[in-house]
Amino acid sequence: MNTPVEANPLDAALGVDDAAPDSRPASRRRELLIAAGVIAVGGASIALAFAVVPATGGDPFGPRWWPTVLGAAIALLGVLLVGVAIRKPDAPSEDAPTKRGLVRMLLMLAAIAAYGVAWYYVHFVVVTLLLAAGLTYVLGGRGWRDLILFPVIVTVVLYGVFGLLLGVPL
Repeated sequence: MNTPVEANPLDAALGVDDAAPDSRPASRRRELLIAAGVIAVGGASIALAFAVVPATGGDPFGPRWWPTVLGAAIALLGVLLVGVAIRKPDAPSEDAPTKRGLVRMLLMLAAIAAYGVAWYYVHFVVVTLLLAAGLTYVLGGRGWRDLILFPVIVTVVLYGVFGLLLGVPL
């Protein structure tokens, strides 16, 4: 069921409109590509985890353990996605990606990459506030609660968990 989507100033600024796509990729091919991407992210996470140099030796739960577990879980979920894609009948998808969705995804990935770079130069709290507000804006948030209150709550929770409770240097 198609419902009208309200106009977004970001989409208008970027010149994005969602005209009806003439050829939508089959769902199986798209799902296999997504699964391959998920497996690649999991594998990269595992490889990066092994690049971490432990400060002390012999600790089975050293700094490599948690990133390795997360990477393995991501890769396993990717393998499960492959299984779902193979078992599911191939049919044209009604919910194929739109230009608006692709632009939003690329903007979010660029914001996350900029976040990683900016974190080297600016304190965690500042860049996390900016990232949360930026992602909220890209995803359609426009009110003061969306652009101010939500990023503040997210930043406080992340700082509380990682900076205060776990003692991670941020």
